[in-house]
Amino acid sequence: ELKRVMPRLQVLARSTPVDKLRLVTKLRELGEVVAVTGDGTNDAPALQQADVGLSMGLSGTEVAKEASDIVILDDNFKSIVNAELWGRSVYENIRKFLQFQPHSQRRRAVPHAHLGAPPARESS
Repeated sequence: ELKRVMPRLQVLARSTPVDKLRLVTKLRELGEVVAVTGDGTNDAPALQQADVGLSMGLSGTEVAKEASDIVILDDNFKSIVNAELWGRSVYENIRKFLQFQPHSQRRRAVPHAHLGAPPARESS
């Protein structure tokens, strides 16, 4: 049943930690990029397995905060949207900068382009 529903699934709300982990694992196996939010100790495995784990800074447990990549300090989901928009803007500005630089200057700019990218995750 999960394989039938997954292509149409965009947001999963009010799910159990076991369901979160199961879905994250399946989506990653299919090559999808997955973000997960969580606030409890039981959410830690899904937060770690996801490409991006977001925990709640005010109501979240220390275990969830340690397992996540990003801690939402104000527990406001609007902050996630704002961060995504900001990140896309930074990426677009770097892309434009590199596109319009003369070839001689590009060699100096490329090594610095990685500064806006998130760090690569280590495989477990």
